[in-house]
Amino acid sequence: MDKQKVLDALNLDLEHEMAAIVRYLHHSFIVVGPTRGPLVAMFRSQAQDSMQHAIKLGEKICALGGHPSVKVQEVYEPGDQTIEEMLREDLEMERDHLNTYEQQLKLFEDNTALRLMLEQILVEETQHVDELEMYLGPAKTVAVKR
Repeated sequence: MDKQKVLDALNLDLEHEMAAIVRYLHHSFIVVGPTRGPLVAMFRSQAQDSMQHAIKLGEKICALGGHPSVKVQEVYEPGDQTIEEMLREDLEMERDHLNTYEQQLKLFEDNTALRLMLEQILVEETQHVDELEMYLGPAKTVAVKR
């Protein structure tokens, strides 16, 4: 295992998670309309999940003798957005993060603990993608038998 490559990968992940925290919190502030309450709760829950990922990553970086990055990946700020635009932006970023994590699994194949940590984050990121896809999915009419 190339320790520097692992530290670089974990720091990149940390920077992505820090950006996710900022993006989700920002969306929780600017969302408006009759569905504001549930969306604020969802955005803030996603921000908290990203913070937990950042904590795991930062702790692991230190445990490996590295120094956790304080950088935050650039967060796109287009100004006013519709709810759908916010959700699509979040979905695109979650998919990008998921792709990055999946590519990094090869780096960790020799270290079970690192691999399992990354796989757990992958599971949670996949749940984020699923949830965002359901928010964006077409509305379905539920038939009620009488």
